[in-house]
Amino acid sequence: MTKIINYIKAVDKKVAFMFLNCYSHKCLNDFMKFVSSCGDFGLSWLIIILGTNRYTPTKAMSVDMLIALVVATLVGQVTIKSIVKRKRPCHDYPDVELLITTPSDLSFPSGHTTSSFACSTVMFCYYPWLGVLGYIYASLTALSRLYLFVHYLSDVLFAIILGISIGLIIV
Repeated sequence: MTKIINYIKAVDKKVAFMFLNCYSHKCLNDFMKFVSSCGDFGLSWLIIILGTNRYTPTKAMSVDMLIALVVATLVGQVTIKSIVKRKRPCHDYPDVELLITTPSDLSFPSGHTTSSFACSTVMFCYYPWLGVLGYIYASLTALSRLYLFVHYLSDVLFAIILGISIGLIIV
């Protein structure tokens, strides 16, 4: 078991530092900062939920998305993060200059990624074509968290599995 954990930690570190090589690309930096900021406090999902709640055909989906967003926050942010207490890469390696303000909370799992995949899964279950768009956005969100050096790969991969699971359970 120790070998597996050490292997995961090594891959996490390698992937975290890999993205730093891209920081010379201003447009890519700005894009990743924008994508990541859209997920702050679930804002982008709340806007989608409010928009889809106005129309009868998508009202049930919007209610399930709201439930998924709340459950994702409670399970991922409140429960799992407080149990695991994993530091972010930017906390483990404070000499790395970030493109964004250093987050103060914990790393595992990625809250942005969990909520994005939970909501995208709900969307996919109701309207697959809309869910595909959601999954594209959720994938960009997950990538942005890695790119910005605020999450490890295992934080994001676990968050994807957790988010999809929560979305399926809610629906």
